[in-house]
Amino acid sequence: MIQHSEITKPALQPDDVTMLTAVLQEWCREKSCGMASPQAQHVARELVSWFECGIRDRHRLAGLMRHIHLDLQNLPIARHAPPRAA
Repeated sequence: MIQHSEITKPALQPDDVTMLTAVLQEWCREKSCGMASPQAQHVARELVSWFECGIRDRHRLAGLMRHIHLDLQNLPIARHAPPRAA
């Protein structure tokens, strides 16, 4: 178990990671974007959040991802990312 901010979450198991990766790859194919894109990273965080909240069905997760509205202009950028070279 991982404990953070007094909230205990079960660790993702290898089968969980495999399933979540497959769902994300399917979304990326549908949206024609790479797995390393900011959009995919945002969707991956949402996907893990839903999984941690108890949504474990692959088809349900895929359906939820189709309803994510990505505001590409205001997509949050990771603060730990190094600045981009000009």
